[in-house]
Amino acid sequence: MTRGFQPPLTLGPNDHHLAAQLFRPERLTLARELRKLTKAELAERVARTPSAMSQFESGRIKPDGRTVGELALALGVPAGFFAKELAAGVLSVESCHFRSLRSATQRDRRYLLSVGTLLCELADVLEEYAAIPAEQIPRLDRAVASDGDVERAADEVRRAWALGPGPISNVVWLLEGRGAIVTYISNECSEVDAFSGWRAGSGKQRPFLFLSDGKGAPARSRFDAAHELGHLVMHVDAQPGNPELERQANLFASAFLMPSESFIREAPRWLNWELIWELKRRWRVSARAIVRRSRDLGVLSEASYRRAFVYLNQHFGTAEPDEPNREFPVVLGQALQIAEEESSRADIATLLGVRPQDLEGLLLRAAP
Repeated sequence: MTRGFQPPLTLGPNDHHLAAQLFRPERLTLARELRKLTKAELAERVARTPSAMSQFESGRIKPDGRTVGELALALGVPAGFFAKELAAGVLSVESCHFRSLRSATQRDRRYLLSVGTLLCELADVLEEYAAIPAEQIPRLDRAVASDGDVERAADEVRRAWALGPGPISNVVWLLEGRGAIVTYISNECSEVDAFSGWRAGSGKQRPFLFLSDGKGAPARSRFDAAHELGHLVMHVDAQPGNPELERQANLFASAFLMPSESFIREAPRWLNWELIWELKRRWRVSARAIVRRSRDLGVLSEASYRRAFVYLNQHFGTAEPDEPNREFPVVLGQALQIAEEESSRADIATLLGVRPQDLEGLLLRAAP
């Protein structure tokens, strides 16, 4: 454990009255959204009014010890969960770059952000035992006004990270090595696409990315990761939800994964499918991304681009051949292994303020 580290005050699972004295309203919101409950639904479970829930979560009033016990039971968390300080607050929907999916519910989005909040908190806990990479995501200090600005931003990141001109072998490991928390969206939230944001309100900023499984297409997940990196680099202060920002992030992903200086030398000048599949295996991006990048770089005609998409849609749909291996996060899992040399998993769960089974659920997202 880091020298001089003093564990925070931890409460027993039934310290309801002390938890009431130390009650932090944002933790109630976090627990409720983690269980995908509305205020009205939680109020019904503990025989209180929705108005009372709103007052508890706003901090206008504090629940008494008995109510804390009922809330803990209803939400499946130890009483101490409500007393633990959130170093950087709860991640919010408003601060994240979500793709525009009409079928995605606010409930699912807030659930995933509650998971992301706990993963960031887990990183803080594990950092007391093991070195977790510091945040090293470059952020533009200028507005993005043109496609050329996007291309330059992607090139600058590649240079800053000394990636060279060739393909990136593992995008997830690359982002983790630069301090990002990377995880996958659970199957029960399949209508939510990849999204990202910055953990705000802490002296130690940390970016997080939620990736879809690419509908079984790892090349798409790699592109999603690079797309979200584009938001983190270019759109720190931008209002999320703008379609133009999504277009810029797509262009950034293409330029980051297939840098113009080198890719233009290999890009197809005509619809040579043998070459396209060879490029897919080499660059680990989809055939669609290769065709689009070749068109954007001006080496493939618009007519060939359109014919390519007709062919791909007719023959493969979203299931292209020659997919790369799926990429899994490893940093938190490795840090946990080091932490377990000094503390049990149950003790680490207590430091995080959750039940051991919830810690296990987080770890399933943070490891293969």
